[in-house]
Amino acid sequence: MKLRAALALLALLALLALAAAWQRHAAQRAAAGMVAIAGGDGGGLPRAAADAEGFEPRSLQAAAELASAQQASALLVARHGHLVLEQYARGADAATLVDGGELAGTLVMLAGGIAVTRYAMPMPPGPGLDAGRTAVAIAAASHLSYPQFLARNVWQPLNAAPAQWSTTLLRARAGDWLRVAELLLHDGRFEGTQVVPNGWVRRLLQAAPAAGPGACATSGVFCLRGPGATRLWLVPRFDLAVLRVAPAPEAAPVDEARLLDMIIRALRDRPASGGASLNDLVPGH
Repeated sequence: MKLRAALALLALLALLALAAAWQRHAAQRAAAGMVAIAGGDGGGLPRAAADAEGFEPRSLQAAAELASAQQASALLVARHGHLVLEQYARGADAATLVDGGELAGTLVMLAGGIAVTRYAMPMPPGPGLDAGRTAVAIAAASHLSYPQFLARNVWQPLNAAPAQWSTTLLRARAGDWLRVAELLLHDGRFEGTQVVPNGWVRRLLQAAPAAGPGACATSGVFCLRGPGATRLWLVPRFDLAVLRVAPAPEAAPVDEARLLDMIIRALRDRPASGGASLNDLVPGH
């Protein structure tokens, strides 16, 4: 069981490294027209009271106030698949589309697992995995454009609202990025449905064994970067996902660690020490 958890965490690290590479690749390409990603009805994520999911409500609210002070236009916190905090500001609301940054590359790699299983897609040649080549391979194997494939096989099973895609970015509602976070935290499952094949995360690890942690991975916390100060944090140890949507700070850099630390410390069921180190969670890291 411990070995399986370690493999899953290492594979998540590999995904983050691949996603970062995809974002750098996409940023170098010319902007293109947006293509619609068809979705479901976009119903809200299951909700729960903060205290029902182990949070001390006043401490969690203090974290929300800090996010507001950091100029965040959205802060969403989910635990065990339940949304416990959702706040918007500065003209944003639940329907506002958010550039997912590195998550666009992560989605390509998750979709690749579906194409390998359903269409016997061979993984693109070359060292490691490349999101750009994988998107092309998905289209060739499925005879669908990549946006069509993503809509049918990922976005609609997630019941996510319609999104927008171009060669440089994917824009979706903040709540729908948390649906993607659920796939990453639960080995491709969403609300009990296996959207991405079981074990695909471990297969990605085998394909990219040298991949290191994401740019802001520390102490078992994994981070995907959006534009500006937008961040999606994943904390597998606590089955926790946190999305902050914020522009680049105009003056001093945002203290990223402080917000996430406040949210984790609001958990009543965390170890008194504050949690294990990455070496404890991933042996040999």
